[in-house]
Amino acid sequence: MNVYKVDTIVMADGSIILKGLPVSVGKLVEVIVLDSTSDRTVDDDSASLMIDERWKSLQGSVTRYDDPFEPAIPPSNWDVLQ
Repeated sequence: MNVYKVDTIVMADGSIILKGLPVSVGKLVEVIVLDSTSDRTVDDDSASLMIDERWKSLQGSVTRYDDPFEPAIPPSNWDVLQ
């Protein structure tokens, strides 16, 4: 059994639309609905805005990298190199 996670919004009539599932057409699937931990609700028009807000919240969160390609362990600690 494979597990795929898809986030979607519940429509006013209680329906949901699942897009982009990597399964074959006609294959039987089990759907389990879990309520998100977020207390926010959105209407149909603002669903895409909610995704944009998540990305915008990351803007400016990292101000700089001192040396992003520096190894986590100094080369002098590697037994293979000695």
